[in-house]
Amino acid sequence: MLLDVLIIGFLVFGNLKLYSENKETSSRYIDLNKELEYLENKNQELKELFSYASEEDYTEAVLREKGLYKKEGEGVIVITRDIPPLEEQGQVKEQQTTESASVWQKIFDFFGSIFRRD
Repeated sequence: MLLDVLIIGFLVFGNLKLYSENKETSSRYIDLNKELEYLENKNQELKELFSYASEEDYTEAVLREKGLYKKEGEGVIVITRDIPPLEEQGQVKEQQTTESASVWQKIFDFFGSIFRRD
């Protein structure tokens, strides 16, 4: 009788262990399927992007944006924003001087109105 209980206990324990492993494998399988779907979608997006990027129109557009390509009869104009023209520099300095003078004038007027005798 004791031997039968031990055999049944061993079989139950073995079945529980197999059930646990089966459940773990099943959840891993589901996770891998989700990852596979994501990677397939990403692969499809990359293929579309690659096919678009390998088209002649795209290559021409990128080169034209960078100023490295022009068609016959076209000219390339490069506009930089690094240094403003001299006229603009003078106007900016004059405007800053006027603004700072007006700020000091406002401060002087404020304190003058407080301490001024009527």
